[in-house]
Amino acid sequence: MISFIKPILTVIVLLAISACQYESVSYKTWTHDEAGLLTASISKDGNFALVSATGGTARLIEIESNKTLHHWQHTDQNDGIIKTSLSSNNKYAITAERNSLALWETASGKIIGYWDFPSITSIALSSDGRRAVIGMESNKAYYFDLYYGKIIHTFEHDGFVNTVALSDNGQYALTGGNDQYAKLWDLRTGAITHQWRQNFKIFNVALSDDGQYAMSNASLGKTKLWDTQTGQILSQLPMRYMTVSASVFSPNSNTLLTGRANQRIDLWDVKSGTLLKTWMPPKSFLLSRDTFAIIALAFSADGNFFFSETSSGIAKKWALPKK
Repeated sequence: MISFIKPILTVIVLLAISACQYESVSYKTWTHDEAGLLTASISKDGNFALVSATGGTARLIEIESNKTLHHWQHTDQNDGIIKTSLSSNNKYAITAERNSLALWETASGKIIGYWDFPSITSIALSSDGRRAVIGMESNKAYYFDLYYGKIIHTFEHDGFVNTVALSDNGQYALTGGNDQYAKLWDLRTGAITHQWRQNFKIFNVALSDDGQYAMSNASLGKTKLWDTQTGQILSQLPMRYMTVSASVFSPNSNTLLTGRANQRIDLWDVKSGTLLKTWMPPKSFLLSRDTFAIIALAFSADGNFFFSETSSGIAKKWALPKK
C-alpha cells in the first residue's frame, strides 16, 4: 500500500511545485457575463471590452468601471454575435453574425453600416476603423472598405480561412487556413508577400503594430514567429501541442502574449522565443477539469499591465514584470 501511495504523493508534489512557478494572483478581476462568452475583443489600450455570449447581443464594456456602454445586435432575429473587433483609436467597433457584419460608433452606439457576407469565420478592424479583413468558409478573406462598402482585395486559401490579423500601420494582412498555410498580404497591392506552411491547420495569427513580425499557430501544433521583411523564421516557441486561443504583440514589438484553452497566459521574447513569464489562475481543485479558454488579450496603455478575457466571462488585469 505504501509503495502505491508514494508515486501518487510524488506526482502531487511535482504538480504543486509546477503551479508555484506561475503567477496566479491578478491585480483586478471583473465579471462580464456569468453565463460565459462565445467571443470577445479588448481595445488596444485595454480601456474597453467587446463581448458576446452564445446567441446573445454584443456588449461594449468600459473595463475599469465595468459599465456596459452599449448593447448591439444586427437584426430582430439576432442569430448571435460570433466575432468582434475594435479599432485602435477606440472610435469604432465591428461585429459579425454568421452571415452579416455591422460597424458601430463607440461613443454614440449608433450603427454606421451593415453588410451581408456568407459564412464569416474571423474579422479584424483597421486602426482607423475604415477597413476590415473578413475571413470566411468560402476559402477566401476579403479586405473590405467600410466607408465605401466595397471589396478592395481578395485573399485566397485552399480551405476555410480560420483566422485573420491586420498590422496597425496598415501595411499587412495575415490570414491562416485549413490548408495549413499562414499567408502574409501586402495591403497596397493585394499581392502575397510570404506564405508559411505548418503541419496542421492554422488556428491563430497575429501581427505586430509596426508590421515587422508575424505569429502563426497550428492547431495542436507549433507556434512560430516570422520576420515579415525576409520571410525567415525568427523563433519557434518551445511548447509542443500548443493551441493558441488568443495572442497580441506588445506595442514595442519586443514581446508576445499568448493565451490557451486552459487559461494559461505566457509572455515570450519575440526574437529568441524565450519564455519570460507565465500567468494562470489558481484551480479550485488540484486536478479540476473545469477550465476555460483565454479568448482575448491586450496590453495596458502604460505598459505596466495586461488584460485577459476568458470564455467563462471573467476579465482580469495582470501586472507585467518590471523593466
